[in-house]
Amino acid sequence: MTIRDVFRMCCCALLGASIASVAQGQACNNALDLCGQTDTTAVLGSPLDLPGSAALAGVFDASRVQVIHFHTTFFGQFAEPSEPATVMLSALSCEAPLVARVFQSNPLDECNAEEFVPASDLWTVSTDTTLTTLPLFQNTDYVLLLGSSASDCAVDVRLEGLAMSIDACCTSSIDYGESTTVEVLGSDPDLGFDWTPVELAQMVDNQLAELSPYETTTFEVTGYIQGCSYTDAVLVAVGSPIEVPNAFSPNNDAFNDTWNIYGLSQFPTSTIEVFDRWGQSVFRSVSYPNPWAGKNRGVDVPAGTYYYVIHLNEPNANLAPVTGHVAVIR
Repeated sequence: MTIRDVFRMCCCALLGASIASVAQGQACNNALDLCGQTDTTAVLGSPLDLPGSAALAGVFDASRVQVIHFHTTFFGQFAEPSEPATVMLSALSCEAPLVARVFQSNPLDECNAEEFVPASDLWTVSTDTTLTTLPLFQNTDYVLLLGSSASDCAVDVRLEGLAMSIDACCTSSIDYGESTTVEVLGSDPDLGFDWTPVELAQMVDNQLAELSPYETTTFEVTGYIQGCSYTDAVLVAVGSPIEVPNAFSPNNDAFNDTWNIYGLSQFPTSTIEVFDRWGQSVFRSVSYPNPWAGKNRGVDVPAGTYYYVIHLNEPNANLAPVTGHVAVIR
């Protein structure tokens, strides 16, 4: 064997080791960034080779790991919800138990294990499990370490809880034609918000929105922080735009002689139709300029129960028809 052959063998061995190292990957290079309310699959294929990993001895021990970075949401500088996060682990495929732990990391050196501060207990998992961290600081970087002694291990991961979400507050009830103000907390207001339905929502401050629905509506809002998007929903219940009496007595005593529908004057293109119990129309009006006096073509209708359908025909909203029954008392 010549010197050239020895040199070639050594180079090939070094190149092979380098390729194997790249294929296997370093833990920090293979780290995942995970947003709340999002599923990901973690594959524990990297060695525990984080800078300062000696500091993890007795705190977190594993031969194969997956590093997951995440960032908690922000509820304002004067708010300290100190809420925990839930870590949901499922579809575990591993020949050995999985260990997991959350650490607060240094945002300027997020992979340096010497800077890690434990933010949860050390968990040992062998089946689908939901785990709870210690209370987490808001707007802060954290690391979830998943580890095992097995060489081939995978698990599905999801982060939930207030620390990993936003909050649109609050559910409200308004009268027709009114508006309500909703505050959105948890995301970065400088990144803005996306509302659905957008045409009924208007931002009036960096975290306040004015919602103006014509009917009961569930609004969805999406906010953003540290590259993540979060969505919450808020219900605004709208009272009936009109008040429909369920009885009147057209007996010419000057009291309750007509069927007066309150609020209908604000709908000038509305249509009102009344039916008897056989489904025959006994009254129809557009805009209702003259309240029904219990007559059908000038003849008194018999006492009894009648059924109505009122189409408000609001041009700015697709309002459902108002239906019900009214008693004619004689």
